[in-house]
Amino acid sequence: MATIELYLENSYLKECSANIVSIQDRFVVFDQTFFYPGGGGQPCDRGIIKQGDETLIY
Repeated sequence: MATIELYLENSYLKECSANIVSIQDRFVVFDQTFFYPGGGGQPCDRGIIKQGDETLIY
């Protein structure tokens, strides 16, 4: 299952809900994301992932 790249359709999204597909070492794979991965000189997006009372900052 490929991650749906929401940023390709709307680069102004500020939040969305997503399901965890897998966890690989220190990486979390979601079913969809609006975080741009970076590359080709374009910087990657940074943001916050929240679940309940837990917050992860990237």
